[in-house]
Amino acid sequence: MSKEKELISIKKLIEEIDENLLSLLNKRLEYSINISEIEGEKEFVYRPETEVKIFNKLLSLNQGPLKEKQVNSIFREIIATCRPNQESTQVSFLGPEGTFSEAAVKENFGNEINTKPTESIEGVFRDVSEGKDSYGIVPIENSTEGSVNITLDCLSSFDLKICGEIEMSIHHSLMGSDRALPRDNFEIHAHEQTLAQCRKWLDAYCPKVKKVSVSSNAVAAKNAASKANILAIAGSLAAEQYGLEIIRSNIEDYSNNTTRFIILGHQEAEISGKDKTSLVITTKNEPGALYKVLKPINKNELNLTHIAYRPSKNDKWNYSFFLDLDRHLQDKKMVKLLKELSKIQVNIKILGSYPRAVN
Repeated sequence: MSKEKELISIKKLIEEIDENLLSLLNKRLEYSINISEIEGEKEFVYRPETEVKIFNKLLSLNQGPLKEKQVNSIFREIIATCRPNQESTQVSFLGPEGTFSEAAVKENFGNEINTKPTESIEGVFRDVSEGKDSYGIVPIENSTEGSVNITLDCLSSFDLKICGEIEMSIHHSLMGSDRALPRDNFEIHAHEQTLAQCRKWLDAYCPKVKKVSVSSNAVAAKNAASKANILAIAGSLAAEQYGLEIIRSNIEDYSNNTTRFIILGHQEAEISGKDKTSLVITTKNEPGALYKVLKPINKNELNLTHIAYRPSKNDKWNYSFFLDLDRHLQDKKMVKLLKELSKIQVNIKILGSYPRAVN
């Protein structure tokens, strides 16, 4: 067979696959509608534990050449399209448009979800708490710069549940209205955590340039779009949103730079098989207070994946410890742990049990 005939044959096979895919996708949507009709109207249209089970199973079956990230991306859109009453769901995030928080929303809920930018992380908590939005997504931790303190404080103050998490690789770009890096008389705007994550690059290439901390990288991009002497550090989504040219890509100090985002809502996620539980434990200011908390965790052989602390807002010199533990709240070891913690003088707030991020 000649190369031309072989090419025609392969293109024909791809056409047939595309037609079969379209037919199967329509069938999947029909079945999803049938399930929705049988179950009736449910309080929550987003079921993180069900979706994570689907992703984990698909990833275990995947033999390539599709990469894991590609499988996730394709099936997130399929699942989002088949999610019942998707059009009635609205997700808020730290705005304006073009932030990594918006990218996290798209990564988890798909591109067709209704989104709403807010001016602050506290605003996301408030709007979800008041029922103005179905869910909210906020950053809670960065792999190089640690915890986002305002998120921790809001978790203590608001009565919301963590019902999911997303881990997203963060790549920062220097951007402006021109591809060239100016020689002098310019400023660099970015969120304070972003400036910290790019500290080495900035010290090497722009040591004497004024760095201005702003409320979000998208705000920095808006500033750069409005004034020629301002450059921004942000993600590629912001460059697209505000029509900026990328001057340097991947200027973060560490290539594995990752931010963990949490999904806020009012629901309790069911067991998925690969879960986390988040707690806030407030202790008294006394010797051995933290040890008394950690001892039963070690005794019950629970994996403590994250710990952070913040001063209590109610009691001077008392501290609140934020703990992430592998296992769902309904797991026997977690039940036993909470029973043992109730015997010591601490205040416990359960922030939620939810599926671990699918990487």
